[in-house]
Amino acid sequence: MENLILYKKGESSWVRWIKKRIRNNLNLNALFTGPTGIGKSFNAIEVALELDPEFDVTKQVSFSFPGLMRIINQFNNKTDSNLHKKKYKVVIFDEAQTSTNRRDWQSKVNKFLNHLLSTYRHQNIITLFTSPYEDFLDSAALKLFHVKFECKGWSKKTMKSRMTPKLYQYNAQRSKMYEHPLYVIRDGGTSPLRNWSVDCPPKEVTDLYEKEKFKFTNALNLKITQELEAMAEAENQTPGKEPLNPLSCQPNIWKETSENGWESNRQLAKKMNINLGQLGQNIMWMRGKGWDIREFKKS
Repeated sequence: MENLILYKKGESSWVRWIKKRIRNNLNLNALFTGPTGIGKSFNAIEVALELDPEFDVTKQVSFSFPGLMRIINQFNNKTDSNLHKKKYKVVIFDEAQTSTNRRDWQSKVNKFLNHLLSTYRHQNIITLFTSPYEDFLDSAALKLFHVKFECKGWSKKTMKSRMTPKLYQYNAQRSKMYEHPLYVIRDGGTSPLRNWSVDCPPKEVTDLYEKEKFKFTNALNLKITQELEAMAEAENQTPGKEPLNPLSCQPNIWKETSENGWESNRQLAKKMNINLGQLGQNIMWMRGKGWDIREFKKS
């Protein structure tokens, strides 16, 4: 059965179960969930280190879907890096919700994600996703996940971080997702493994991770700021108006009349130092673009 593993002293049963999937020519999609600050990323890193002691956070952690794809491609490209040599190919997709939340389901990113999850199983890659809640991801994508690790936080008593792992099982006939514990076979019988406690990753690893996370957060904040500024600029533009030609006298005509008003075409032409016919033509062009100076005419 898929939810059974034989106990071995000195090795985590969950690590053994994941390695068993890889030996059976399968992949693994795991989701680490929990509120912000609970330690999802550190838990995922520690699991990655237990699977591969040489796991490199600078090369195997991504904060974006394009970054995830680059790492997966490197696992299969012998000319790009040494990642293809690893026995257990682990990648962490951190803060997955920034690229794959439900509101963006119609976007290409989510379509690509579902395509990836459904086609790369033969590559034996272990992908650890972190997201505050599982419903940040689309339900179609969740059907392709194998396990969820609910992160519960740090225990002062054990000095470990506790997780509640649950195996996913999707029933297509009922269109329902079920969750089951992993059962461990011991000498005394079989029992469910409802919790998993892991250590905090070494400081030198977490320091490297924090540097990578800072670069991502900084770039994300800059992108959000630029989008907000663009939105504000769009809101400040008067609806229905086309830009005035900056090389013509139109901007000056608008500035003069909107600030000081005007009495007649003749008086305005004299003030703008242009002939009457040129003024009349520009006034008509401006009205066609939505800039009507008649509102400023003095009665």
